[in-house]
Amino acid sequence: MTTAEIDLSFLCSCLRDAGALALNQRGQMIAEVKADHSPVTAVDRQMEAFLIERISSRYPNHHILSEESGLQAHSGEDSEFSWALDPIDGTRAFATGLPIWGISAGVLRYGQPYAGGFYLPVTGELYWGTTEEAWCNDHRLPRLGATDPDSPLTFLGVASNFHRYFDISAPRIRSLGSTAAHLAYVATGAAVGMLVRTTSLWDIAGVLPLAQAVGVELVYLSGRPFNAGELLDGHPIREALLAGAPSALQYLCKWVTPKQL
Repeated sequence: MTTAEIDLSFLCSCLRDAGALALNQRGQMIAEVKADHSPVTAVDRQMEAFLIERISSRYPNHHILSEESGLQAHSGEDSEFSWALDPIDGTRAFATGLPIWGISAGVLRYGQPYAGGFYLPVTGELYWGTTEEAWCNDHRLPRLGATDPDSPLTFLGVASNFHRYFDISAPRIRSLGSTAAHLAYVATGAAVGMLVRTTSLWDIAGVLPLAQAVGVELVYLSGRPFNAGELLDGHPIREALLAGAPSALQYLCKWVTPKQL
């Protein structure tokens, strides 16, 4: 399946091939700590170079924003399309042998989500699509219906250090190690919502179009709407961000209280 301008088969192939490379090197990496205190491995950098080369060869006029290399813009060109890449979302999980980590690639058109994909190699889940259709492998994801925030089967996805910054009264919370995975599970309905205090475009760009397709909304805790284009400069969000079905967002806001630091 393809859109008019982006070959989704090519995008999915890139994610699967990158995932195979990462799986072959699990247990062989040493994690370094970057200036922002997040970990990075040689595999992250190798995967990023692989993805950039593949995408640049296929779409030489597209801009590419990636976690380790920053923005690669074409001089003198205001490209219609920009890619945002995270070679491994969930590096801590990847480096310690846990299963919830993946490769994310999102395409923005004029600064807004357009197409994307997120692949979890260990579980075999490939989320992909556009703002019109969202898929998990060969299963099309339906639009989200009414959500019961108190359902015993659902949860709020949070970062592992959420307790340092928030008081949360949600009945169930889980930290799976990957922001993109949390957003993907909101899109499937497995999670009632997602809360992040800080994240960058590359962390969520691969899932943003799919989330939009099924009716997920993103809003800052202050109530300000989320705009992906504001993050194209590579800077992270500057306030807490919530994602959920519209029927659940009012509950999510009530569940979360920022701590006074």
